[in-house]
Amino acid sequence: MKKFMKSVLILMLLLSFFYIASAMSNTTLSSGAEDPMITVFEKSGADILEANITTTLEVPYTVWSKEEIISIKEDIKKQLNLVNKKEVIIQDEYQLFYENEITQDDHEKLFIHEFSDIGINQIIATNTNEKDDILTFKIYSADVQGEKTSYIIIDIIQNKRYKDIVEKSNQSQAILGKYGDMMETVINFTGTYDGKLSDRDSKEKIDEIIHSVKGKIVEEVISQSYISTTVYTPIIPQAIEYGDKKVNLHLAMRYNNYEDKTYLYIANPLITLGY
Repeated sequence: MKKFMKSVLILMLLLSFFYIASAMSNTTLSSGAEDPMITVFEKSGADILEANITTTLEVPYTVWSKEEIISIKEDIKKQLNLVNKKEVIIQDEYQLFYENEITQDDHEKLFIHEFSDIGINQIIATNTNEKDDILTFKIYSADVQGEKTSYIIIDIIQNKRYKDIVEKSNQSQAILGKYGDMMETVINFTGTYDGKLSDRDSKEKIDEIIHSVKGKIVEEVISQSYISTTVYTPIIPQAIEYGDKKVNLHLAMRYNNYEDKTYLYIANPLITLGY
């Protein structure tokens, strides 16, 4: 079974968007339409390492029983064509955080972790397919001290490709739309350049991308190890607002000495992967 620490971290981090974002729109693109984020990535000239699409549905003031969560799990399995995968129960959730060599047999398995406690029920499921894409979904419901909330997250990591990102995003939204309409989608691209780009070259790459999308820098951090820049651009319809700031594009770069590659991270609205 392959590590999916990044997936789990995304699932946790995305929940905060429901509370820090005062405005966010979710857009379903028509078939064949190119997502603006694809345009942004292609303008970067980087080699694609992975594309990550995470769609989160919150259902406030609602609690699902364990039986209802299991029923939702079966429905999502069907919608994601996972019905024929063999379920393998993982007793310790933290086993899902560790790197293990994936085998051919693992492609036919759906790893499941179930957790129940007083007022809390959740299921996490993950599968790695033949292309080394990782699909994870999480169903959570809780009533803690009178605070009732439920959510479902579908997280897809595509290995070294991104061309069908629009279809995957629309599919996740269609599946979750059956259970509610408070949805948010976060898209992360990770790309690489061979060798080490100088600080000046890295800054120029970031600025070129921003200029190509008519963007405006909101905040920027430049350190010895990385560059991180948040941007607002009119070409991307989805945006979040916090305080008096409006953001819908996040760019970051850093060098990996071990691989001798410079990594580029591009996300809408904010990067939720470790960099």
